[in-house]
Amino acid sequence: MGYMRGNERGQHILFPSTLDEYIDEENPVRVIAAFVGALDFAELGFVRAAAAETGRPGYDPRLLLGLYIWGHLNKVRSSRKLERECERNLEAMWLLENLRPDFKTIADFRKDNGEPIKQTVVKFRLWCLREGLYGREMVAVDGSKFKAVNNSERNFTRKKLAKVIKREEARVAEYLEAIEAADQAEAREPPPPPPLSGEQLREKLKKLKERLAQHEQLEQTLKKSGESQVSLTDADARLMKTSKGSDVCYNVQTVVDSKHKLIAAYEVTNEGNDLGQLGKMGKQGQEALGVKEVTVLADGGYFDGNTIKECEEAGITTYLPLPHSKATSRGLFAIERFTYDEPRDCYVCPQGESLTFRAKEQANNKEYRIYRTHACGLCPLRAQCTKSQKGRKLRRWVEQAVLERLKERIRGQPELLKERKKLAEHPFGTIKRAMDQGYFLMKGKKKVTTETSLTVLSYNLKRVINIMGVEKMITSMQAATT
Repeated sequence: MGYMRGNERGQHILFPSTLDEYIDEENPVRVIAAFVGALDFAELGFVRAAAAETGRPGYDPRLLLGLYIWGHLNKVRSSRKLERECERNLEAMWLLENLRPDFKTIADFRKDNGEPIKQTVVKFRLWCLREGLYGREMVAVDGSKFKAVNNSERNFTRKKLAKVIKREEARVAEYLEAIEAADQAEAREPPPPPPLSGEQLREKLKKLKERLAQHEQLEQTLKKSGESQVSLTDADARLMKTSKGSDVCYNVQTVVDSKHKLIAAYEVTNEGNDLGQLGKMGKQGQEALGVKEVTVLADGGYFDGNTIKECEEAGITTYLPLPHSKATSRGLFAIERFTYDEPRDCYVCPQGESLTFRAKEQANNKEYRIYRTHACGLCPLRAQCTKSQKGRKLRRWVEQAVLERLKERIRGQPELLKERKKLAEHPFGTIKRAMDQGYFLMKGKKKVTTETSLTVLSYNLKRVINIMGVEKMITSMQAATT
């Protein structure tokens, strides 16, 4: 038997008469077209939302937005790659009505419409809310590091700069000695051939001094600004710890609804950790979902007493693991081994002695009450309790009741701490692995936020297509515009 045979490449064949016949009825690109067609681009503030009456006709922003959404769904994000797809990909050709914009036009659309693109994400979320796709009761907050367009070699911390400057100063001294030796060698008769001539060494020294001057200027800039580091390619990006070590990144925060794991809110930050983000993201989740009360799940990286108190006052019920006691890591009794007697305002130690209130102190933007006892000297458990000559000291935050309520909630529903991982890490896994969007193509926090908006929109769209199906989504979107 022979092989399956196709048509000869030079043979004339009868293609379908329209592009539409190439696109299946269940193709997600039809949802994209329906969605952008339902948007009011003038209300959203898109540039050239209405065609100009004079001059050369421009591209409809609806088509360009649809192209970007399609690109993010299909791992094609750069303007040059999108330009190429418009010439060879049937889905892109169908979506753009066979138009072929150049990469500059495509890139300028994204650059000029950052805020309208962000509002487009809001519009899709509002449509999802009307369809009942958000549970609006429980969300998970999490952050993940996304690689910035900045090599770690072009990021300098104060410590790294000091090392570089010291190394370059040592090399300058070495070059000066080498120049002097080369000059002396060239003066001899007959001169032995040196590895580098004095002129060559002076040229290398000149370039080295220029680099040294640049690094010294950077060091002065850091001191004046008060910043701890500087990135030369993307000034807003920061060196952060990641699962693979350290890299120059942005920290993307998300609020994920528990019903269908749709992202309700997001924000791009350049903070190296998640401390202080819980209250802000929790409130954004409340606003996005249109609720006054919501349950928020988070990991231990968000733990901060003041933030938990802020959440409680805003109607946000938090569930996150409490940090381990430092005393336990030193082989001593944890504070949990001491019982707080609220009527007497004292702690009772494992040996039955009372630690009474002695003073107040400020630390980490909190006010603490200090408790001590004089009974530690002869205590048989002293070695297990403290290594201080003054005896055991306990600190109690003045708002400790907030943390006590958190403990009670966790004790009642410990399974929610595991639920957080299922909710919060699912979107990041999909975005980084399945959609290949674990890194940014643009520079600057403002532009990176636009890129994140397109990523979040494409992720949510992908999830809803899997939940509802193409036909049902199109019918709903068309009904919303009538």
